[in-house]
Amino acid sequence: MAEVRQRKKPEGPITTHAADVTSDEATSNTQDELPFAWSDPSTWPLSLKFLPVPIGLLAIFMAIYTQYFMGEAGFDMSTYETCTGTFNYTFRINAARQQAEELATHSWEYGTAAEAITELVNPEKAVFAANPFPNDKIPNQGLKMDQALLFVHRHIRYDNITLFDDDGYSVSDPASLGITAVMIGQRWQLGNYLTAAERQKDFLLNDAPRYINGAISHRSEVAELWSDAVSMFPPFLAYYAVHKQDMALLRAAVHQIQLYRDALLIPDGAKEGLWKHIVGPSDMADDGAWSTGNAWAAYGMARVRATISGWGPSREVMGEEIGKLDRWIAEILEGAVRTDDDGSGLLRNYLGQQSWFGETSGTSLLAATTYRMAVLNPKVFAQPKYLDWAHAKRSAVASRVDDDGFAKPAVNPLKHASREPVESSPEGASFLLMMGSAWRDCVCRHVCTLEDQGKVDVQ
Repeated sequence: MAEVRQRKKPEGPITTHAADVTSDEATSNTQDELPFAWSDPSTWPLSLKFLPVPIGLLAIFMAIYTQYFMGEAGFDMSTYETCTGTFNYTFRINAARQQAEELATHSWEYGTAAEAITELVNPEKAVFAANPFPNDKIPNQGLKMDQALLFVHRHIRYDNITLFDDDGYSVSDPASLGITAVMIGQRWQLGNYLTAAERQKDFLLNDAPRYINGAISHRSEVAELWSDAVSMFPPFLAYYAVHKQDMALLRAAVHQIQLYRDALLIPDGAKEGLWKHIVGPSDMADDGAWSTGNAWAAYGMARVRATISGWGPSREVMGEEIGKLDRWIAEILEGAVRTDDDGSGLLRNYLGQQSWFGETSGTSLLAATTYRMAVLNPKVFAQPKYLDWAHAKRSAVASRVDDDGFAKPAVNPLKHASREPVESSPEGASFLLMMGSAWRDCVCRHVCTLEDQGKVDVQ
């Protein structure tokens, strides 16, 4: 029997020879010995390689859960800035903004869109801001101009008597671009926008046709007053007055509104307090209380009112004018509430006439007017008879805004007496922005309550 010898364990380190290691073992050892590096995915362990999968699934779950189950958990009212930044408008307001910009072709459409974008994106620059005129002056632009000005500046004529060439049809419509011309001129001297604004002002005061009572005509060819005009030139004259520190010009803006009211006010009957649409010698005269025309008038007055109360010098000495504007705006809102009888929840295209359909444009802007006035004068306008009505009108409009940002049915803005609604309206889209911004500011200024935000049931 062979002798069995016991091997002695070697002392010191063990040296492994390549011939003693199988190929599988060599591969395994090589992988184990590769250093880990974030820049080289081949060195990552399997647990790390598949880590993005559960993280992605978790992110998707949280997004769905937040959207559908947490409601307004992200809404933050701790400051005005956080409130406006987290506000839920309940409809696709950015889609409406895109429509307002893309569909605009006429002077008043550009001017209204610019105003609406300012109120939405740069509310601190709008006349409805808590301090619209820092140090009692027009606010300056920063290194980059505001979005509204970037949108509209290329449409403003600074080589013309008026700020837009409307083929000489309208006196007042080009003036809707006046505020943006002044704001651009504060930042960008190239193009002489301030000089152009000065020419527009001089044309209105010195060269434009006048109605028999001295009111600046809306049209060039004939002395005619349209309720629309109150949103076009008085807000510009008031804003330009602040720019020039000209109290007399600011009073002139209010006086022009009074002359328009004298000619257009319906003094009695079911439509008492509302305004006629058009007075004048042409066949376009219209005694009806066009919903959008009354909204134009009311919102234009609210803008002038905000300008007066927002500028320190005028706030101190124009209390009587502020009181008049508040009463005149209340007259229109009272008339709208009184004639609000359409089953759709929208205001009829012609208020007080049951043969007309309910439509979204006038409804949006009158709701916006109510919210603005509730902040400007809460003692009068932040009452249930106004705010509850505005919430209902906003709800009716918001439930009819489609994914493209259109609110339907909307009146044809170029054919106010048409019985056929249109699929889209440039000014109607801007009114949606104004309504959304006005409601947001009413909530974020703690005039409308947080519960009011939940009153809209978007269908």
